Amino acid sequence: MSKKNDNLLRLEKENNIAIITIDNPPVNALSIYTLTAINKVLDKLMEDNKLMALIITGAGEKAFIAGMDINLILTLDKDSARSTMLQSQAIIQKIADFPVPTIAAINGVALGGGLELALACDIRLAAENARLGLPELSLGAMPGFGGTQRLPRMLSLGIASEMLYTGEAINAEEAYRIGLLNRVVPAGQVLNEAMQLARKIVTKGPLALRAAKRAVSFGLQLPLRDGLTFEAELIGQLYGTKDIKEGAKSFLEKRPPIFCGK
Repeated sequence: MSKKNDNLLRLEKENNIAIITIDNPPVNALSIYTLTAINKVLDKLMEDNKLMALIITGAGEKAFIAGMDINLILTLDKDSARSTMLQSQAIIQKIADFPVPTIAAINGVALGGGLELALACDIRLAAENARLGLPELSLGAMPGFGGTQRLPRMLSLGIASEMLYTGEAINAEEAYRIGLLNRVVPAGQVLNEAMQLARKIVTKGPLALRAAKRAVSFGLQLPLRDGLTFEAELIGQLYGTKDIKEGAKSFLEKRPPIFCGK
């Protein structure tokens, strides 16, 4: 199933996997309208209790998302810029808080807001021709969709600082070396690779998958002791389900589990 949303993105589904493709030629820039379309689709997908994985990619092979629409900068003043960034951060945060694992299939350049969106995903795969960076300082601006906060939490402070302060883009191999990417794949194959990974993910227990996502997403925001307590609470909830009994029984019987999500 495929559906066009406001002519800026496509939503497709394969069983319990959803694919959002940003389609805003020529470089899939993040305009206010693109972000609004993403927000609407995320809200819709959150209502799908059968969903188990979400992939986000860009149309074509040139760009994943080549940053924020530059024309937007010229329309903002001090107050509107702050308001716009807070609204945009809230949309990107929905990706970070999405109830099932998210995969960024970076099919080309991921710059500025494009990289910031990818940073909010759980897993990042990139085509070998991809380039990633935060060039905002070169425009007299700075990352405003969460890049100054997520990048230093993901990489060492020195590496994140160099990327932020120089604004220089790095290639996919370097991004993999520093831990920004999970893997690099041949050009034109990144969506296929993301789908293969998603298909592995969705074989797991659906309740356990969502619980593990919550444990990671929200647990990391807590002090370690509180995170451990949160983890134990989630595990306790799982032990009251049919799925955990089916998982144990299938293991003992040496057969694939048949989870029912209950």
